[in-house]
Amino acid sequence: MKREREERGDLKGKMVWGMILTLVPMLLVLTLLFWQTRSALKEEYIRRAHSDLREISGEIDEKLEEISYMSDVYAANEQLLEATQKSYQQEKRGEKMAMILRLHREVFDSMDLLNRWEKLGAVYTAKEELLNFLDPNNDTQEVREKLEAMGVNSKDRLMRMVWYPVQENFLRQDLPEDLHERQAIFGSRRVYSWKNKRYEYVQIFALEEKVIYEMYEERAKSLQGNIYVIDKNGGLISSSDEESLKQGELSPNLKELLRERKQDSFEQKLGRENMLISVEESAVNDWLSVMIVPVRVITSEMDALYLQFFVILLICMGISGALMMWLYKSFMEPIGRLNSSMNEVYGGNLDAYVQVKDNSKKNEINEMMLHYNSMLHRINTHIIEGLKADRQKKELELEVLMSQVNPHFLYNTLENIVWKSNEAGCPEIGRMAASLGRMYRLSISGGQIIVPMEHEIEHLMAYVKIQRNRYGDKVNFDLRTDMAEVHELYSLKILLQPLVENSFLYGMEGLERAMTIRVSIRERGGWVQIRVLDDGCGMERERLEQVRTQIERGRKCDEDEERERNRRSTGIGLHSVQLRIKLYFGIENAVSIYSKKGRGTLVVVKIPKIQKEDVDEKGNLKTRIANG
Repeated sequence: MKREREERGDLKGKMVWGMILTLVPMLLVLTLLFWQTRSALKEEYIRRAHSDLREISGEIDEKLEEISYMSDVYAANEQLLEATQKSYQQEKRGEKMAMILRLHREVFDSMDLLNRWEKLGAVYTAKEELLNFLDPNNDTQEVREKLEAMGVNSKDRLMRMVWYPVQENFLRQDLPEDLHERQAIFGSRRVYSWKNKRYEYVQIFALEEKVIYEMYEERAKSLQGNIYVIDKNGGLISSSDEESLKQGELSPNLKELLRERKQDSFEQKLGRENMLISVEESAVNDWLSVMIVPVRVITSEMDALYLQFFVILLICMGISGALMMWLYKSFMEPIGRLNSSMNEVYGGNLDAYVQVKDNSKKNEINEMMLHYNSMLHRINTHIIEGLKADRQKKELELEVLMSQVNPHFLYNTLENIVWKSNEAGCPEIGRMAASLGRMYRLSISGGQIIVPMEHEIEHLMAYVKIQRNRYGDKVNFDLRTDMAEVHELYSLKILLQPLVENSFLYGMEGLERAMTIRVSIRERGGWVQIRVLDDGCGMERERLEQVRTQIERGRKCDEDEERERNRRSTGIGLHSVQLRIKLYFGIENAVSIYSKKGRGTLVVVKIPKIQKEDVDEKGNLKTRIANG
């Protein structure tokens, strides 16, 4: 027995020493290989970083050359030169604002139709007049003093472009929250007029720091370091380091290190960390692009891999093949099924329940699968109930909207009939009543929400007939559509009549001539466009904006206004038309209106193309036609 224990101990010692003698040389070789790979990784990282930095510097140079080109273009513009030669007194502030807006429209926008180039931010004239194109209202003395403090009008700068370190964009009053949008890189250039033989004004470019930052943002994130753009004096132009950007300058240590550098790529300790630093000089000015990356960021994966490999090597020596098979059967296979089910759910299949082979086994994997199936079932139930509730809500809202139509319009039409009856037994009254009955029957439509477009047109013509009996020769109506094409289309109920009613209500106010209303219905590319055009009195721009706001948001009015509106209108209005289309089809801004005083009004409505196969027996959509 003792001998057996000694043999077992000897065998245990041999196994331990065998593992040590196997592991130590392997660790030494691996350590050497990892160290060499670590050094090569740093060299490759520096090479790639410098290549990226060269691309960044090239992109910045292109932007600066573009601005220089635009500066030449603006300098040659006679309109801009003429504007800078004027003197604007305080009482002529409106004239100055108008001049700035006109230059925006006639000079800046015409030069850059695609809005791709940097526009002139401001002009500071020899008469100390400031034309602020970024914010015309911000032409205070404080802004002029800041420009003077920058030395933009310095005589030694002649006609060359001068750039200044990044600072807050003081040309704007309403600065955005984003730091990169708040900060600006100012550039100035004095413009000499050969015609007048003198310096006339200073061009001021206010380049958002974000424009430069976006050129290297993704690279800075992928390299996990910071990128700086500085001038020859160490002034900060742009940076991915927001602390430095807030302060508007580099740290003194970094500024000194860059000034005394002897090469463009090197490793240096900053603070408590070793840093890899790469510098690229601009080809068009004195700017430097600097990339600084901590060494630990570059080598962290390699160091972690080395440690992991060492640990894994020790662990793998104690694991047998049988245990691996047992783990696969007991753990990996169920996890694989669960992962496959999750992928199906991610692809949109919410019925991808995972199969549990043996529910009687109580272990973590089976419980996880059961909980997963239960969660999936609840998600399905929640989605279905949510969709039903949402649909019911929309149908209730539609019913409320539709209930507003019939009583008000019936009241208005009966009022017209009474009005006609006072004219001594005219037979037109009977025809008006018949048209009213026809309209009322069509508006009910058996409770259907989606009806054939032909019914809508018939409903509209009955309404027009009633209005013609009222207005006589004062109104001409023209329906332009292909009835064969319309025969295949369906529409929301009572969609056309409110559009034409709008022309009757507002187009004839104070109109002393006959008014023509033209209605066209066209199907194009899966959409149906309805246009209602009248040549009535039209609207002024201010009134048109009010109407557009009412279409979008509706309007609130007091009781007197409400009674007057109900007396003249069915109450459904353009706002309700847009609201119904939005509720049922999910389309935003389906109703557009255009008008000009004395010329008339155009209303355009867009709905999805609906055909018979899209509608069920109850007049509801089978599926959602559009999503806005």
